[in-house]
Amino acid sequence: MRVGVTGIFASGKGTVCSMFEKLGAGIVDTDIIAREIMEPGHEGLAAIINEFGDSFIINGRLDRRAFAGHVFKDSGKVARLNEITHPFIERLTLERSKSGIFMINVPLLFETGFDKIMDLNIVVFSERSQAIERGILRDNISENEIEARLKYQIPLNEKKQFADYVIDNSGSLENTQRQVAEIWNILMKNWE
Repeated sequence: MRVGVTGIFASGKGTVCSMFEKLGAGIVDTDIIAREIMEPGHEGLAAIINEFGDSFIINGRLDRRAFAGHVFKDSGKVARLNEITHPFIERLTLERSKSGIFMINVPLLFETGFDKIMDLNIVVFSERSQAIERGILRDNISENEIEARLKYQIPLNEKKQFADYVIDNSGSLENTQRQVAEIWNILMKNWE
């Protein structure tokens, strides 16, 4: 069973996935896969260089921050980036989640159509200001950089409408853990 886990930037998707992992779920993080396909020698990086040029390559590696700053200023470039990377990410996600219950951490779950390969979908949310504060601390990027990324995401209220389950991660970790445990119990009953 594949369960898509999404939310806005820094809403706590990784935290929620870790909680599910402690209960027995497998985890596939598409952000990690996205980094893997941008490693030197991977066909994903070659496709990016072919499309966007090599000005963002330093010592053979993609300067992710500079590249993101360039791409996220233009919706056409964002769309093209997703068109290039999505097939690689989807293929590796499917390969890594073949048996058992897997939480698939996908920031752009609905935006990229990844929800179509999931059995169920969970939206994790926190207050926007809280998510931005977490993102600044976690990734050492500016509020403007975060806002630039958020404008390419479906608004949170729409994501919630598409979800099978919604987890409120704006309170305590204990409260989040309680919600995770409730959903896990339901998933286990359905899986058996």
